[in-house]
Amino acid sequence: MSILLTQCKDDDANIFRAYTEGRFTFTDGKFLENPIHLVVDKKIIAETFPKESGSFVLAGPYEKGAYKLQLRNFKIKSFSTETQGCKISSDSLSIEIPDGVTYIIFNDITLK
Repeated sequence: MSILLTQCKDDDANIFRAYTEGRFTFTDGKFLENPIHLVVDKKIIAETFPKESGSFVLAGPYEKGAYKLQLRNFKIKSFSTETQGCKISSDSLSIEIPDGVTYIIFNDITLK
């Protein structure tokens, strides 16, 4: 009989997850073929594709700092959420999420 012992590293207790969910309103069906990313310091921490309904869920490792919900090839016109401090980036390809926000629901994200 063998016993396997596992031990959590101390660092594991300090790792959080960024969890983002919501729904896109879009008119171009090609939108469904493009990935949605969570990005921290230009590094992708999560990727998914929207469902046919436009809904999505993303989760990835998060330590600290602001991060983005980022699109490719489609610009964001507007969004709604209960979370304060989010804003559309200057290039309209992402929504900037402030430091410390680890859970966010976008009621609607409308594309241009």
